Amino acid sequence: MGTKSPPSLVRTAKARPTPLRQWTVRRDNLLARLASEAAEMQTIVIEAPPGYGKSTMMRQWLELRAEQGWRTAWLSLDTLDDEPARFASLLIGIFPGLCREPVLIGAGELLEIEAVIDRLLTHDFSDRPAVLFIDDFHVIADAAIHRAIGRLAAAAPEGFQLVLSSRIALPVALAKARLAGHVIVLRETDLALDAEETRHLLHNICGRDVDAAQAERLRRRAGGWAAMLQMAGLALGASASPARFVEEFSGTDVEVSRYLCEVTLDLQRPEVRRLLLASSPLDLFSPDLCAALTGLDNARALLAEIEDRHLLLIPLDRQRRWFKYHALFREFLESRLEVDYPGEKRRLLAAAASWFHQAGEVELAVEHALRAGDHERAAAFASDRVTDIALSRGEHATVQRWISNLPGEIIDRYPSLKIGLAWALTFRQRHAEAGRLLDSVETDINAALNLDKITEAQAAETLATCDMIRAIAATASDRHMVSGKLFRAFDRKWGNSGLIEKGSVIIASAYSALVLGRPREARRLSEQAGEIVGLSKSPYAFGWNCIVQARLALFEGRLNDVTALSCAQLDAGEAAVRPHGFVGSLLSICLAEAHYEANRLEEARQAINDAGESALGHVTVELGESATRVLARLALAAGRNDEAVAVLRRSIGLAQQAGLPRLADLLGGELATCLIRLGRLDLAFQVDQEMGLSLPTTEEFAPSMDMRQLTQARLALARGDAARAMRLVGTLLNRVRSTGWVRLEISALCLAAAAQGQQGDPAESRRLATQARLTAAQAGLRRSVIDEDYLLVPTAAALPEPDFALPEGAAPGLHGLSHREGHVLSLISQGLTNRDIATALVLSEETVKWHMRNITKKLNARNRTHAVQIARQSGLLH
Repeated sequence: MGTKSPPSLVRTAKARPTPLRQWTVRRDNLLARLASEAAEMQTIVIEAPPGYGKSTMMRQWLELRAEQGWRTAWLSLDTLDDEPARFASLLIGIFPGLCREPVLIGAGELLEIEAVIDRLLTHDFSDRPAVLFIDDFHVIADAAIHRAIGRLAAAAPEGFQLVLSSRIALPVALAKARLAGHVIVLRETDLALDAEETRHLLHNICGRDVDAAQAERLRRRAGGWAAMLQMAGLALGASASPARFVEEFSGTDVEVSRYLCEVTLDLQRPEVRRLLLASSPLDLFSPDLCAALTGLDNARALLAEIEDRHLLLIPLDRQRRWFKYHALFREFLESRLEVDYPGEKRRLLAAAASWFHQAGEVELAVEHALRAGDHERAAAFASDRVTDIALSRGEHATVQRWISNLPGEIIDRYPSLKIGLAWALTFRQRHAEAGRLLDSVETDINAALNLDKITEAQAAETLATCDMIRAIAATASDRHMVSGKLFRAFDRKWGNSGLIEKGSVIIASAYSALVLGRPREARRLSEQAGEIVGLSKSPYAFGWNCIVQARLALFEGRLNDVTALSCAQLDAGEAAVRPHGFVGSLLSICLAEAHYEANRLEEARQAINDAGESALGHVTVELGESATRVLARLALAAGRNDEAVAVLRRSIGLAQQAGLPRLADLLGGELATCLIRLGRLDLAFQVDQEMGLSLPTTEEFAPSMDMRQLTQARLALARGDAARAMRLVGTLLNRVRSTGWVRLEISALCLAAAAQGQQGDPAESRRLATQARLTAAQAGLRRSVIDEDYLLVPTAAALPEPDFALPEGAAPGLHGLSHREGHVLSLISQGLTNRDIATALVLSEETVKWHMRNITKKLNARNRTHAVQIARQSGLLH
């Protein structure tokens, strides 16, 4: 399944603003113009050739915005980022700097750039404005990213500003926004240095005062081009006759820049010149990488010297771990490398690929190997991590691009490449293509086995992995009946397979069992998988098993268990096996739901924020539904009703695009519930009609039959058909009580109470409402009742407040009382007789007496009155 790659310092550096260099000139006039003309603009576009100070201008605007109290975020791009999934993940990574609350969608089976932009467009920036800087957007050629950024630029919400820089005219649709006056565009004429700025720059670069007339002559001939003036300053500082240099400074921009670059390079010591040329083919580099390429032990000191001499070297972080050259300077150096040392570029790229691979930067290793034309090494590097990149990070287009650039005969020698691509296609809902790849892998493996090129053990391991992918793909794509057959076939065929493969299949089987309403089977399988995963020491499999356990605890209403499990694993520090990365983030979704149900809303928001990009990744139907529901209900709780509706509608669209009809159906039910709660009944009925929520449940929706029936009961009640609602809720209650789905039981009881009230039976309505409140209090599911207040309002006047409620932080089941015993004790504390309790809880009187005996025994009480007294003293009863 691949080895987890270490955290990338490169990605971290991209989210940090370009540091300003000591000799940088502050653009006060241009900043004042922006403050006057563009302060309220949605979008600022900076289009100019290399060297006009686009990044410097953006960096100074960022500082000014930060001083004004704006939230700021920065993103530097390179050619690796020209992929929607990767671009989306980079955007999500900088969201915390932009937004006071989590910016996340809940349904996404795919990492969709459009969904990320949609979430930004619906975020409320009114409390504190924010500005997003995207540097070097010209490297992006993908049409999907162009469309998404075009939408953001044209429809940025109030309080949000987008600043883009590009060497070329932006290929995004901004015509309407420009006509509406929402976009300001700065070009080279706007960025050109004025006379005073030119003098300051030349002084800072060459260390001497420059005559105003000479500075103006240079400025006019350079056209105010900052990079050219910078190189002129370098040459001026080395010139024995500054006046003569200024007089001879002439020619076209290209000729002058080439001349200055040559002068600059020829002025350097041999060591510095050697390092400059050797690092020129690289998109970015570090001192250690330069040392490896050149054999120079003092590479770090040489880079510091290059920076001190104001050459066009750009540090990517304050620690000076990564650098790149100004594009103009790099292009010149690379061309000189080809002239002076033919063929050296390819060798340097190949050596850099090996270095990046050893440093754990697999993506850069593969990219440099491909640029070097070393397809064999690119395939070897990619084969180690391609599955992890496709599965754990969702960068499926990257995997496809790599493999498309490799010759077929090389791909055939690396089954892991085909397996990685199969993972990528599986989680992009392209199951037929993935299946054909797996078939091809099996054919190759069998052929190699027949020719004795591999051992039987090697063949068995690969074939088992293929079957594992097929089985898990069925679970991920919500085909649980098919996955069950594949799980059983895997067990029969590969009972002695590797620990990771066997454990992963059992975990997926446990997940399917829980989805199909078989919690006991899910628990048994999860416990079995736990032993195997512990031996395999696979963080990914271990994390998924934790997710299964958390989902099971949520199903049974054991919120404290979810919190304890999630916090223990997420805070496990340097434990040998712990969920991290993608699966760790998914566990945060489970934690967010537990916090929300316990009415710990701030903690729920924080947990969703911690989930980060996971809710945009390849999650299952249940995790997608959970994340979206929590996000929408948090918005409702904060009074942002329209945002809640928008979150649900957008997630429904994503589920439909991903080919997940059951997820779309579940979210449609939540949308209808949201609209009913808001009193928008016509819209709720319209959603019902469009999505067929009230139609009979088909086999396709069988795993979510209980949720569908709950939605159908809500819609029937909203239409005034209390009798139908009661029939639906009656059968629903019988099922959820048998399976132990506590949250759904509470909602069903609230609906039943409302239906009885609508039918004119206030006594029964009060009894059911009391039962719902007590069930919620005993389990700690406070939001389950709070969210149903709109149903319970008619009974509230006649309904006494229950005396039973767990205090904050108290554990359900104190003194060993069971879920049902807590109910009984609560009703006893209100003075109800055994017969009353039996009626309220739909039990026999003998069963109530049996519970009473257990309660007095566990509490060491003399009688029922003493039991209530002990419970009050212990804090179990208020």
